[in-house]
Amino acid sequence: MAEEDQDQKTEEPTGKRLGEAREKGQLPISREVSAWVLFVAILIVVQWLGPPMGRHMIGSLRVFIEMPHALNLEDRGLQNVIFGALTEVAWATVAIFAVLLAAAVGGIMVQTGLFASTEMLKFDLAKLSIVAGFKKIFSTNALFELVKNFAKLVVLGTVVVFTLIPVAQMMPSFTGHPLMDSIAYLQQQTIHLILMLLLVFTLLAVGDLFYQRHQYYKNLRMTKQEVKDEFKQQEGDPVIKGRLRQMRLEKARKRMMAQVPKADVIVTNPTHYAVAMQYDSSKMAAPRVLAKGIDNVAERIRAVAEEHKIPMVSNPPLARALYDTVEIDQEISTQHYRAVAELISYVYKLKKRRF
Repeated sequence: MAEEDQDQKTEEPTGKRLGEAREKGQLPISREVSAWVLFVAILIVVQWLGPPMGRHMIGSLRVFIEMPHALNLEDRGLQNVIFGALTEVAWATVAIFAVLLAAAVGGIMVQTGLFASTEMLKFDLAKLSIVAGFKKIFSTNALFELVKNFAKLVVLGTVVVFTLIPVAQMMPSFTGHPLMDSIAYLQQQTIHLILMLLLVFTLLAVGDLFYQRHQYYKNLRMTKQEVKDEFKQQEGDPVIKGRLRQMRLEKARKRMMAQVPKADVIVTNPTHYAVAMQYDSSKMAAPRVLAKGIDNVAERIRAVAEEHKIPMVSNPPLARALYDTVEIDQEISTQHYRAVAELISYVYKLKKRRF
């Protein structure tokens, strides 16, 4: 059943789905990228930070090695010297660990950006499920990780062995040489080893990063129904929206029809268009459209007009022009003044009213 569900997930994850996964702490994180950043930090420590720190610590400890006779053993002198040396060593160690800690955090941040989530800290009994645990252990991803880690171990081990064999063969020749020469040689070979490992991890990190992101988006894929359901949640159910729109139109239409009895004249097409107008010279600068409609709505306007004995005049060009250019409760534009004035004057004459 799980495979069938996965086969149905053919749609790419939406922005909402990706956002929810991020809030839950589900992000594509490659351990190989983090390891690569950590190796870069180690290279920085060995190449640039290590030598000055080493010289500084050796200077602090030189008194114990080369001049033990100069130590002041009275009045807590030895304790002060030991405390000072340990302080130097501690500061150097803290600096190195600070760089490595920053690299460990940076290895995650370069993949996720600034991110914090409390979801991962919440207690969830489902995580304690034995069945779920066995599924993870024997899953395809777990098998891939096992094969990847074994291959990585073989490759890295091979690089380390072939890099250190010449070093081991060379070390006996340094017998009797100054200590700093041996330290400089070891530093050089250590940098060479780190660069070789960094090259391997570069290839691993690039491949694993693409794989992790591919798996991440694949696991978040959605079925067509899930996409539709999410769209409904965000935009609203189209059926309900259509009903609400229909209800609003119907209410607006009822309010419009309630204005028809106040009209002075109805301009018609004569069957397809109907526009109801009112004019009160004491309150209006120009006639106002109270209602308008086509087909069924026009028929209802004419029915109300007949019921209330409102004059109807057939003028197809004017009816269409008023319907297209004048909104409800708006006065007509100047281009229609003459034609409408003639209609109003005609209607007023019929009513025996003076225009």
